[in-house]
Amino acid sequence: MAQIRPFRGVRYNSAVVGDLRSVISPPYDVISPDQQTLLHLRHPYNAVHLDLSQEAEPYAHAARTLRAWLDRGVLVRDHEPVLYFSIQEFSLKDGSTHRRAGVFVALRLEEFSSGVVRPHERTFEDAKKDRLALLRACQMHLSPIFCLYSIPGWSITQVVEPELGAAPLIDVVDEQNVRHRLWRVTDQRLMSEISTRLAPASLIIADGHHRYETALRYCQEVAAQEPGREDAPFHYVLAYLTNAQEDGLVIFPTHRLLRGVSLPPAQALRTVLHRAFRLTVFPVHESAAFLRALRAPAAERRIGCVVAGAGHYWLLAFDERVTRTLAVPAPLRDVDVTVLHELILSRLLGLTAQAQTQHLEYILDEEEAIRLVATRQCQAAFLLNPTTFAQIDRVCAAGEVMPQKSTYFFPKLPTGLVFLPARD
Repeated sequence: MAQIRPFRGVRYNSAVVGDLRSVISPPYDVISPDQQTLLHLRHPYNAVHLDLSQEAEPYAHAARTLRAWLDRGVLVRDHEPVLYFSIQEFSLKDGSTHRRAGVFVALRLEEFSSGVVRPHERTFEDAKKDRLALLRACQMHLSPIFCLYSIPGWSITQVVEPELGAAPLIDVVDEQNVRHRLWRVTDQRLMSEISTRLAPASLIIADGHHRYETALRYCQEVAAQEPGREDAPFHYVLAYLTNAQEDGLVIFPTHRLLRGVSLPPAQALRTVLHRAFRLTVFPVHESAAFLRALRAPAAERRIGCVVAGAGHYWLLAFDERVTRTLAVPAPLRDVDVTVLHELILSRLLGLTAQAQTQHLEYILDEEEAIRLVATRQCQAAFLLNPTTFAQIDRVCAAGEVMPQKSTYFFPKLPTGLVFLPARD
């Protein structure tokens, strides 16, 4: 059972910081170095000063900064435990508009073996070390874990929205033109209904795998020092929960770039790939047709391949005759990113797991990926179709995890809407 409870959130004091748009930031793991600098310069109270400091001792500096902001009233803590209801409204490139509703809660930490909270991707050790050092220093959950539940026919919006009444605490539009609104849910009946309804759900981590594993480790450390405190704050993590069955769930693919590896000549590589895939060739001046073909509904699954010096784009089509040769469980064989890593990168190109970690880069913009290969800044790009929630659910149900960066959930949750203390 998922144990969900209201909490006394720590929030920005708009009377001190002014426009909240200036102080929220994207999650730390999607901030580029250039964007990190711009965010530091944007506002002295921007959340990036805590979550991704540029100082020589970033964790100690973040902790000092956090204490100073609390002392000055830059950050204030709500007087009573509440849940925080969130609505995000956004548009996609195709012009379609979407709305995602969810709730920020204090979620009790559980080992993955319990099945209450389930990961869907592998994690990086360096990222976990970084987040653990920050949590130890600040003793505050700065960014929420983004979790999915699946309850067909039940909408938290229909339950909460008619009771809100008052204007939102926060109403900002971010740089990606996503509107974020946040309300306090203070009614005890509503909070109890939400907690009771979500308790039986199995929660899948969409974003925040590193932060969740870090919070578990931190909880274990503090619990060993302070035994008997079974309901202390360190047993909980800041979590945002949303229904995977509603319209607002958008999942983009994360494409792969290869840089700094020794690949066979383009013609030899094409021959190697042709042994496992049905290849369709597109001239380089027909990139739009290539991308349309990659996205078009079809009986076969497809991966796009762009290789420096090839003169053409290759569409690699395949079906179960290819995937059944992979020595992984069936739910993983159904995910295109597994085929890319296990068959193309590992078996056909001979890249070990360590080599993949060293030489793979991740990118969302497929046109930019093509440009980077065309200008020889990368040796190859592999373009993927999105992983669906149904595929993610099957992988999690089997107790498996996909390669890192298998999904990109949009829009991201900003850092700075609300924080959760990890200690009393």
